[in-house]
Amino acid sequence: MPAVMKTDARITHVIAVTIFATFITFAGLWALPPLDRDETRFAQATVQMLETGDFINIRFQDSERNKKPAGIYWLQAASVSVFSTADSREIWAYRIPSMLGAVLAAIFTYLAGVRLFDPRTALLGAALLASSPVLAGEATIAKTDAMLLASITLAQLAFIEVYAHANSNSRERGWLWSIVFWLALSVGVLLKGPIAPMIVGLTGAALLFRRPKVHWLSHLRPIAGLLILFLMIIPWAIAIGLATEWRFFSDSFGADMLAKVGTPQEGHGAPPGYYLLLIPVLLWPVTAMLPGAITFAWRKRRDWNIFFLLSWIIPSWLVFELSATKLPHYVLPLYPAIALLAAHTAVSCVKIPKWATHAGAIFYLGLGLVFGGVVAILPLLYGADSFAPVALAAGVVISGASAVAAALFWRGRNVAGGFTAAVVSASLAWALLAGVLPRLYDLQISPRISEALEAAGRHPLRNNVGPAVLAGYYEPSVVFMLGTKTILTDGAGAARSLSEDASRAAIIESKMKPEFDAELSDIGISVRALAVINGFNYSNGDTVSLTVYTVDSSSP
Repeated sequence: MPAVMKTDARITHVIAVTIFATFITFAGLWALPPLDRDETRFAQATVQMLETGDFINIRFQDSERNKKPAGIYWLQAASVSVFSTADSREIWAYRIPSMLGAVLAAIFTYLAGVRLFDPRTALLGAALLASSPVLAGEATIAKTDAMLLASITLAQLAFIEVYAHANSNSRERGWLWSIVFWLALSVGVLLKGPIAPMIVGLTGAALLFRRPKVHWLSHLRPIAGLLILFLMIIPWAIAIGLATEWRFFSDSFGADMLAKVGTPQEGHGAPPGYYLLLIPVLLWPVTAMLPGAITFAWRKRRDWNIFFLLSWIIPSWLVFELSATKLPHYVLPLYPAIALLAAHTAVSCVKIPKWATHAGAIFYLGLGLVFGGVVAILPLLYGADSFAPVALAAGVVISGASAVAAALFWRGRNVAGGFTAAVVSASLAWALLAGVLPRLYDLQISPRISEALEAAGRHPLRNNVGPAVLAGYYEPSVVFMLGTKTILTDGAGAARSLSEDASRAAIIESKMKPEFDAELSDIGISVRALAVINGFNYSNGDTVSLTVYTVDSSSP
């Protein structure tokens, strides 16, 4: 009877984790407009797969996109085929795989926590991960990282099961978890190349360093596993190699991956310690428990379950910190282990030094006040004035709720504080992703261009007109929203494009206006303005002023 009760409790917990994680992922799914730059690059490449029927070659307009494997594009293409169409450009359909990845990652974190510790620890750890701001954000962005997190967490879950079984007294060697391990690893490779094998491999290397006995390696079934990897990866690798004359591998491994290790790419450089400074912000619900978790993990580092989590975190963390190119989400695959360490510390009710408890509570509250202020202030800065009173109220509620959680942490009630912090962070996700960000109209330049063209009957995907022409504004979102054939050129090129096809609309940034006017004068045609769009391009930090032009009907 007790075993049945435990099983029932775990099923209830899995259902609760699924509902909670799904609730968070819905926050920005429909409300948030297409984002620059990575999201719309991925989405547009998926669009072109659906338009051409070529699911091997990855392209953004006419350029090869030889950066990541095709796994996420295939998942997005399947999602769009089921829920939408390529022509409708509904970004939420491209986000479904990310949403699914975030939910699965939370479930796998729970299952790993059950195997390592107990159901209560697992439930708290999964809630802390699911509600973290970084995962809430990645769940509503149509790119690789949420699904990569799911594949790595599943691989580590299977690794835990195999490693624990190999070190038990049982002589039985099952196949299930070893096959799951290699399948998850293969999916990770198809999503983002070597990242999944690196994290899992460094975990294994650290375990061998602690206890140099290799008997557990045979339990992973390496020969069968390498065959699984070969069958899942090699066919696509050969196909993409032939399609790009092997440029994919030189571009992805040389120009992209290795270059990021040695030199900062696209201005994303930062010194070592960058991720350490960001973890309280990105994994906010865990912030108050971090000092205690660090001290507890150090004391218990000889326990195999604690050492496994440290092996998951530390070696890969050092690699990411020492790489020249840094983006906040790069260390996301290490966060399940951190969440479980924090949850185990809380549930164990161990005695934590008061300075650690109080410092964590104060730091958590400080960040909560900052997040509440961001929710309240952003609408005032970027144009959603009518929403400002609602945003202010939401900011006050988040700040107040953060104070409640901080009070629990201060008094050492870390389990109650952890669950409260998870709920508060989920509320922050909804406030930002569903409430504030979709109403920052000054930032939504591409959606406003699309709306202006549709209102004028000049939208390339909605009306029978030629491709739109843009000069001075080249964000990927505008290509996604206006169509693959969108022309990105300069002012003179835009004028010539209008002369070639009078059904087109030209969108000209103010800096390109002089040469646009000069070329129009030379050609001898006149234009009329349909709309003016002023805004702030958050991708490069510039203000922009765009005017939509069409050929004047009286022009020869």
